[in-house]
Amino acid sequence: MTVRILTVCTGNICRSPYAQLAIGHALEAVRPGAFEVTSAGTHALVGDPVDAGSASILHARGVATKAFAARQLRERLLADIDVVLPLEVSHRKIVLSYSPRHLKRAYTVLELARLLDSAGEREPWPERLAGLATVEERWAALPSHLARERGLNRVGEGADDIADPYRRPQEAFDRMARQVDAAVERVVAFERQFD
Repeated sequence: MTVRILTVCTGNICRSPYAQLAIGHALEAVRPGAFEVTSAGTHALVGDPVDAGSASILHARGVATKAFAARQLRERLLADIDVVLPLEVSHRKIVLSYSPRHLKRAYTVLELARLLDSAGEREPWPERLAGLATVEERWAALPSHLARERGLNRVGEGADDIADPYRRPQEAFDRMARQVDAAVERVVAFERQFD
């Protein structure tokens, strides 16, 4: 079995494909074959490739984008998804309008990283999840731990959002990539604890 993660933004050409490919690439290096990461947009530019601003950053790291095509978020897309990672709180609300059952399994990318860190500081993850041998078991158990942490670790409005770089200068894409990359590092650090 694999853990299925879906990243979500607006057009599905800038932020969510960048997050999809960055997270997928990083997790594949740590747990080959254990994760399947895809993406969708709340108002997708269906069929479009990754925007050049995001693609240039990915290409510089040797991450291919050629096979990517933007797709629209739909209820059926969420059916087999274990964790949803929107890039803004507003995207999370749209995800939950399609699939209320994802309430405890949808976090913005920044929120997931923040909650993993703060929960791990309260009690180390290897202790919290002792006895859970597989990746699937760990990620299935995460929502109950992170739901408690969400209540204890609130931030100001907009703090968990990553700004949309669409039609903006390359610096906006670079800033977006730095934010996503920092969160990805924390997600990978969580998974690496279980080596």
